[in-house]
Amino acid sequence: MTLATSGVSGAQALGVPVNSPQTLTADDYEAERIQSTTEAHEYRSDVPSNSSETPARPTCQGWTLIRILEAGERFRHIPRISALRPQDELWQAIREHETAGIPLIIEDWHKHPQWPSNMFDVEWLVQNCPDEVLHVRNMHDRLDRDMLLPEFIERSRKQPAYVSPDEVERFYGKDAFCPPEWKIWLEQSEVLPAPVIPCGTNDILQHLPESSSVESLMCYLGIGDTFTPCHKDLCASSGQNIMCYTENGGSSYWFMTASSDAPAAAAYFSNTLGQELDWETHVATVREFAAAPFTVYVAEQKVGDLVLVPPRSCHQVVNHGGLTVKMSWSRMTVRGLQTALRHELPLYRRVCRPEQYRVKSLLHRTLLQYTTELEEILARTSDSPSGSSRGDSAVDLTKQSARLSDLETLIQLFEELLCEEYTKSHASLSQIIHSTRGWAVVPGPMRAAGTTLILRPPSTIPGTLADDHGDKQSYNFACDFCGADMFQSFFECRDCVLVQDVDAVLGNGDGLLICAPCYVEGRSCLCEEMEPVQCRPFGDLLRDRNRAAEAIVRCHGTSDTKYKIWTERSVTYF
Repeated sequence: MTLATSGVSGAQALGVPVNSPQTLTADDYEAERIQSTTEAHEYRSDVPSNSSETPARPTCQGWTLIRILEAGERFRHIPRISALRPQDELWQAIREHETAGIPLIIEDWHKHPQWPSNMFDVEWLVQNCPDEVLHVRNMHDRLDRDMLLPEFIERSRKQPAYVSPDEVERFYGKDAFCPPEWKIWLEQSEVLPAPVIPCGTNDILQHLPESSSVESLMCYLGIGDTFTPCHKDLCASSGQNIMCYTENGGSSYWFMTASSDAPAAAAYFSNTLGQELDWETHVATVREFAAAPFTVYVAEQKVGDLVLVPPRSCHQVVNHGGLTVKMSWSRMTVRGLQTALRHELPLYRRVCRPEQYRVKSLLHRTLLQYTTELEEILARTSDSPSGSSRGDSAVDLTKQSARLSDLETLIQLFEELLCEEYTKSHASLSQIIHSTRGWAVVPGPMRAAGTTLILRPPSTIPGTLADDHGDKQSYNFACDFCGADMFQSFFECRDCVLVQDVDAVLGNGDGLLICAPCYVEGRSCLCEEMEPVQCRPFGDLLRDRNRAAEAIVRCHGTSDTKYKIWTERSVTYF
């Protein structure tokens, strides 16, 4: 799809301020600015070589944790705690890790009495998943291909643990499927702490509708000298990675930064190494990490080690020795959501990287979920007799305190989002849906941006009389230029689209879509006559904000002007 640059004037074309609360400051932008380079650099060994010679083949042969830590003044051990410690100590360590933004390893999970050694085994995988296809990457040319799991295991076991001089193939099973049995153990065995499991007590990704849910649980299989380039986990999410199986002394070396050093790492990659961190193409050498002007945390991950990756931590993984199998997943917290909105999404838009986690929609859904939970707690409290269980009351009070604190953060973020999405002319704009009252969420068809989310009115819910337009009510849209998720407002042209690429009859959302920030910067279609569109009535979003504010006021027990009822005038003067 070809886009032409037009001279769009007027930053308020759709009511979107140029300097919105989520826009990076000048210093942030300079620290994380984008270099115009697309060349992927191969991983290099740390053995000096003549500049006129071909760079040495990548290898971590001979690495030890002690030698690496001695190689850099700013290298530090990643803190560790045993999984066999009392639960309150583990939870305290996790809380401190999340607050400080410093990596943490919880070790010894393989010593837990419920560790499934027989299931966490390559032979079990081959016997139970013989027809599973892995998407593997050749470490030498960075090209991907499909390979059956048994073939991958056989190839990996036949290869030397480290790169040989004339080698041209070395495959890494990245982002591989996770067996359902492993997922059940992870989520239902109650072995790992509840705050770190996917869709657990500290993961707001569970509040997305099923049709828009994100599957982050994956496995990674590889032998020595396979690697994952330096990167950050998606959208300021929190990462978890547990090593389930190793053979022939297999392990993985991790190089990580604290959350707060993300801008410094981006600046170092850009200004010194000539690389763009958010493109995830560069594998830094030990020498490059040692020269970095920030602390680098280093660890050797072995079987039973659970690595906790804080939001925005820049990290790189290099596999060492024999075959290793790791299980990895992401969580999103309210704090991570705030970081994503204010820091990560502006970067993604500049490097044209899709969000995948639909952060603004996640904010909206979590706001609604926590509002409902607070309302239910308040209803139980007001209706409960004086002789009700003290235990139940204590649980409700604890949950109310936690939800209230989070909801106060969420409503502030949502107010900023409303200001970005607002335009005085919203009532006259085309809308994907005309009201969200009483609508139900059902799965829709696939688009390039991912699974669509369909809203249907009560009269078109399955089992009732269908509506001819029910399947057209999708609002899972992404910008066709930068890939940003478009929560409420965008521009559309249905004339500059090849008919054979879409349905013959084009409705709202079927054309070429440009987000408001891209449009303000001058991006448009070929005819330069794009129509402003909104996903839903703006009043519905105001209603959701006011409902949350009322729940907060009821919890406080006193009126607070900070949480007064909003009108359109409130949005204008925010």
